[in-house]
Amino acid sequence: MHVLGLDNSVRFVGRIKDRKLISFARRQNTAPLLDEELSNMAHYQASVKASWEDMFNESLGKTNWLITSKEKVKLITLFLDDGLLILSTEPNSDHDLIISKIKALNLKL
Repeated sequence: MHVLGLDNSVRFVGRIKDRKLISFARRQNTAPLLDEELSNMAHYQASVKASWEDMFNESLGKTNWLITSKEKVKLITLFLDDGLLILSTEPNSDHDLIISKIKALNLKL
């Protein structure tokens, strides 16, 4: 995926469609922080959080992205026309810069 190469702080990038991870890439030499079961749950949780955002769209407008900042990682969810783009980055990443670079790729955000 092109997104993985946009910034050295990006650890993982994946595409979610219909609440399922359909493709992903992980930075080489970066150990996953979650085992497979917890990874699947995290991907599903991103989908559920995204679906909850829909109820506010009429009043507040469409959600562009969500960020969860944890001690060991920052989780970024971008809303695409046909699903979600999820990223995990180092906790000190410049998420605004990363999101700007992704927008420049014209991924139908």
